[in-house]
Amino acid sequence: DIFFTIVKDLLPTPVKCHYTFNFRDPAKMLQGVLMVHVKRGLRDRDSLISLWLHETCRQFRDRLINDADRTWFNERLAEEMATYLGEKW
Repeated sequence: DIFFTIVKDLLPTPVKCHYTFNFRDPAKMLQGVLMVHVKRGLRDRDSLISLWLHETCRQFRDRLINDADRTWFNERLAEEMATYLGEKW
């Protein structure tokens, strides 16, 4: 859901022309998750959530250019975590 929310709400503008998100972005998230050595990198549920957060932020938040957009992203991510994982971030 976070991907579709980003695509819908963070549209490219002349200043933010690089805000073009496509299906390659979630694929890169999955690729990052799959690169982790399971026995060393994923000890429990919290380490998997931490990895997912890291990859999501790496793929999306790192491309945002101002604090307002990063705050918006953080709020959406916190909502997703509360809804689907029952976790606070």
